[in-house]
Amino acid sequence: MLYYIKRSIVWLRRAHRSKGFGVQSPWAYRFIRYVVNEPYPYYKYEQLEKQVYGIDKKTRKLCKLYFRLANYQQPHTFIDCHSTSSCYKIYVDAGCQKTQYKKLTGEMSEADYSQLFANVGEGSMLRVPLIENYRSIIDKSLEHLPSSSILIIENIKRDKEAAAYWQELVADPRTGISFDLYYCGLIFLNRDMVKQSYVVNF
Repeated sequence: MLYYIKRSIVWLRRAHRSKGFGVQSPWAYRFIRYVVNEPYPYYKYEQLEKQVYGIDKKTRKLCKLYFRLANYQQPHTFIDCHSTSSCYKIYVDAGCQKTQYKKLTGEMSEADYSQLFANVGEGSMLRVPLIENYRSIIDKSLEHLPSSSILIIENIKRDKEAAAYWQELVADPRTGISFDLYYCGLIFLNRDMVKQSYVVNF
């Protein structure tokens, strides 16, 4: 019940930012409309709901987003940071079966991060919740990941510190186009396109 109340409040605050409304860039509009807020259910959703059970509504919502993102991006590698469940792996694998799954844990050193990020292929995706040593992890990823990669940053609205850090990332000269989805943020590292930050009702 609490999730639905919060979800309704967030939706109302961002209602004027639904389905790409007001977005001038054709690429960003298509991404928002057909990846972030794809209105039609994929045929695999029902199968995945039976395969992945016991997760909350917000996590399921993010799982479906990562499925669509993997389907769109066709990433070489999906790096899952501080994961406590296999749900994201299962959904990303369903979106792109060729994707290699790598897990980043709290026991790994900065040298380990660097080596991991330096050895992934094009279009890779990195999921980082803003917990523990997230600054070090994200900084190393920006130094080593290919420019075709996408960062998925969770908990960007957790508190003032997280919100401020998200704004730092958006402004960072090493990042490109970003999407604030409230529950998470997406950052494209490709800097060939004009840098823009979009707030989306997701």
